Amino acid sequence: IEQSTAFEKIRSSLQEGKYETHLIHGITGSGKTEIYLQAIEEALQQSKGAIMLVPEISLTAQTIERFRSRFEGKIAILHHRLSPGERFDEWHKIRRNEAQIVIGARSAIFSPVPNLGLIIVDEEHESSYKQTEEAPCYHARDIAVMRGMKQQCTVILGSATPSLESYYNASIGKYSLSSLNHRPDAASIPKFTIVEMRSEFAKAKCFTNFSSALLDGIKRRQEAGEQTILFLNRRGYHTSLLCPDCGKSVRCKDCDLALTFHQNENLLACHLCGYTLPPPKSCPHCQASHPMKYKGVGTEQVEKSLHAVLPGIRTLRIDADTTRHKGSHQKLLRQFGSGKADVLIGTQMIAKGLHFPEVTLVGVLNSDSALNIPDFRASETVFQLITQVAGRAGRGSLPGEVIVQTCLPENSTIQLAASQNYLQFYAEEIETRKLFGYPPFASLVKIAFSGPDEKQIREIAEKTRNQLMQLLPPQFELHPAIPSGYAKVKGKYRYHILIRGPAVYPITAAFEKMTFSKAIKVMVDVNPISTFF
Repeated sequence: IEQSTAFEKIRSSLQEGKYETHLIHGITGSGKTEIYLQAIEEALQQSKGAIMLVPEISLTAQTIERFRSRFEGKIAILHHRLSPGERFDEWHKIRRNEAQIVIGARSAIFSPVPNLGLIIVDEEHESSYKQTEEAPCYHARDIAVMRGMKQQCTVILGSATPSLESYYNASIGKYSLSSLNHRPDAASIPKFTIVEMRSEFAKAKCFTNFSSALLDGIKRRQEAGEQTILFLNRRGYHTSLLCPDCGKSVRCKDCDLALTFHQNENLLACHLCGYTLPPPKSCPHCQASHPMKYKGVGTEQVEKSLHAVLPGIRTLRIDADTTRHKGSHQKLLRQFGSGKADVLIGTQMIAKGLHFPEVTLVGVLNSDSALNIPDFRASETVFQLITQVAGRAGRGSLPGEVIVQTCLPENSTIQLAASQNYLQFYAEEIETRKLFGYPPFASLVKIAFSGPDEKQIREIAEKTRNQLMQLLPPQFELHPAIPSGYAKVKGKYRYHILIRGPAVYPITAAFEKMTFSKAIKVMVDVNPISTFF
């Protein structure tokens, strides 16, 4: 019933041919994809084109299969793994109206679709819709809403955990809201357990990756022929190599980042620039000859330690290391889908959009690390991740279970994610945002500076801040110039300033009056996804 009510609203928008944005807030597995398929069918009947945005194209092989079986031959697919020739062919296919449906990652929003009638942004809360590496720092979701308005077409934003901005827009009537609170067929909402890890460490008398509840769960699933997904947002084996004497970690020569140890290659690697180094015998800082100490856990170590505890278990690992080659994602997911492994271990690549009916247990190994990032969106990100990962369990007729391991069991974000209570989380978080004047109650602009000379970069950042203080009206607040979360990347030092105010235009207008030397890179990011990195 909920699905058909949501679809009827969308259908009437499409038939009237006027701009309207619909937010579908549907719990994971509530059948949002079916609504998208029917909406596209409706658009095609009116001989209109459709754009469907997905957060990461490599993860959505399953979605693409569903679309292909419904709309054979009418689909063009755009993503960064295409060669220039393939991209050229797809682009012309769209332009000549040979493909009425475009599926792609964020840049697909600019596709030259003739007679566009529908734009869908699936998992609209996803940070990968925002371009952060280079200017212009656009957000594909915001472009989708603007393009819908300019071309008078229907826009659908769908998510189990909508971004606070989108839900706020729906609450003030800017978007039309449809909620789906039930899973169709026999699928039920998974049961949640929060495991406090400090007592588990005490019980094991040392650090452990797995609580006894999680190990029992994995064992039971393996015996019953069911599957498990384990989620940890860190790849590699150890996250750092420390000297016991001076306490310093082995760092990248070009970036301000501790190197991660990858056991398969026996190398230390930088996850920002790709620099690698064999593990040194003595400390590069103080030359002490004591053996160096490995610290921190990555997906590689989780896989190895799981094999040590349960020798016969079959595992697959999906992270940036195992999916370097074209098509490796699909291959690994197909293996898992056909039951060739009992446990899938992965980073956020496995958190969303996957549908495996045999998965009845999901384990979140360390849900705390991201809560400590000094960013106003930190708790929103953690809430979304836990909810999305949890949504992979119990999608078939078998009941699902989710085990969240944490050292902060009383943290309200983790508690609310465990009870899947988005509305309560939204109510608490929106109050905090209002109190401190963060989006959606203010506009935020980050101006980032990078260059080879740290002193020069800091001085330019501070000088820019002082000039902007003169140019902007008093209701704009300028935060001090500080080093970015990654203070040095690929030999370039990075500083940024944050500006908060009632509107973006005065900030960009003031900024345009300034000139900068060619030796440094300056980037303006309106409504940045992260205020820290």
